[in-house]
Amino acid sequence: PYATDGMVIKLDSLALQEKAGYTAKSPRWAIAWKFPAQQGQSRILDITLNVGRTGAITPIAELEPVVLAETTVSRASLHNEDYIRDKDIRIGDQVLVQKAGDIIPEIVESLKDKRDGSEEIWQPPTHCPACGSNSVRVEGEAVRRCPNPGCPAQIRERVIHYAS
Repeated sequence: PYATDGMVIKLDSLALQEKAGYTAKSPRWAIAWKFPAQQGQSRILDITLNVGRTGAITPIAELEPVVLAETTVSRASLHNEDYIRDKDIRIGDQVLVQKAGDIIPEIVESLKDKRDGSEEIWQPPTHCPACGSNSVRVEGEAVRRCPNPGCPAQIRERVIHYAS
């Protein structure tokens, strides 16, 4: 046995395959069917920050480990402050987690009915966690950034990106 996230269903007759034909992208005689993502419950222990090569400051949920699709998930991107606000995600929340496409961990929802009052509302960073520069959020953009091109975290991520 091996892990799979779906199956491809095909017509078993070459004559029917020829009759069905193709679209511009794929055969009409085959379809891909994905299984629903496995979900699990976890708790957000903390929200940490990652600085990317472009200076984007991304909040990361540090989770109580949960096994999904045969791997242990302990972190998930929270993308940006709007995502956190719109989903009303708080430090200490019980959350429903899944692996999008059986690969990328994501928080599906915060389980608000399980709150006990000890949860903390997360505040967006006013400074870069790596270099201390004032963080900026350009109007119309969802992401907050470190404006310092000499930020050590940005430099490290640019080198990693270049070398990959």
